[in-house]
Amino acid sequence: MAAHRDWIPYRNSRGYEVMCCEGEHVSVAKLKADPGLDNSYLRRTIPPYPDPVFHISEVCHVTGESGLNGIFRVGGFQKYYQLDDNFLWWSVSVTKDDIADAEKNFLEKLFPGGQGHNQQPFLEKFTTSPAFQSKSRYGNFRFTFPLKTLLCMYKRQFCHNSSLVLRVLDTEIYKTEIMYSVLVHPGYLNCYSQYPRLPCHDDKVCGYFQGDMSWRCQAPSESHRQTLEVDREGCTVHVSSLESEVYNVWDHVAVAFHMEPDWILDVDRDQLYRSVSVCEVTEWNLLREPDRALSKRKASKILQDITSEHDLGHLHYY
Repeated sequence: MAAHRDWIPYRNSRGYEVMCCEGEHVSVAKLKADPGLDNSYLRRTIPPYPDPVFHISEVCHVTGESGLNGIFRVGGFQKYYQLDDNFLWWSVSVTKDDIADAEKNFLEKLFPGGQGHNQQPFLEKFTTSPAFQSKSRYGNFRFTFPLKTLLCMYKRQFCHNSSLVLRVLDTEIYKTEIMYSVLVHPGYLNCYSQYPRLPCHDDKVCGYFQGDMSWRCQAPSESHRQTLEVDREGCTVHVSSLESEVYNVWDHVAVAFHMEPDWILDVDRDQLYRSVSVCEVTEWNLLREPDRALSKRKASKILQDITSEHDLGHLHYY
């Protein structure tokens, strides 16, 4: 019998309908069986595909031109003033090395004893959702930091000799998207005590241990063009093309840092300069007015002007 969960419906600041389950990262298997959800994409039968575990050391914050100007003007990051929550939002940043490591671990679990070591790369054929793309829905300017560095900066500036706490914030379901949110807050705040601590192992949807976020990705593709076939005798896997494309939900992880309205997560401008890069914006995007999607050439020129204004040296374009 499926567990009873309280799903809270609401419309987010961009006008999209969301179903939210607070204090739990609900696996896709449990979402499919949950009678409280009415989502046709969750009910679809998807051909076999890998469900890798990523160990991620970096997070990113993507913004438009107005956000870029504000970050360099104040020398750091603030919560977005138009949002009702008290959070500064980041996303986990999955690198090609992270994908290669997850593929290796997936094979070791599938074929214990290292028998799948001659396998041709396959995971990159399935990691095609927006969670893995270089393009962004949120803007042309991507700030990337080691998660451990960001946590240390946050602790030093806001925790006031108390501990830094990571918690399971919620699971949010959109039409074709699942977002697992991790909460970060100073230990002296008691307003989040109802949320469970984030595990320090990788057998749950999300965990954190020694600077790395673990993510048990259950839906790496929003559209499936291939299926995974396992040859247990030969200790290999094969990727086969489907006759027709199948659309599915996709999942990703966000990290929400508690921020009071007047807080600024101070970052040295030289460090901001080293952490920022230009990216393309997806055709369908979530930019807010007055921002708009820019060409990489135009975005690079804007970034160059800002770095020149603050005397930050020669720009790295990509």
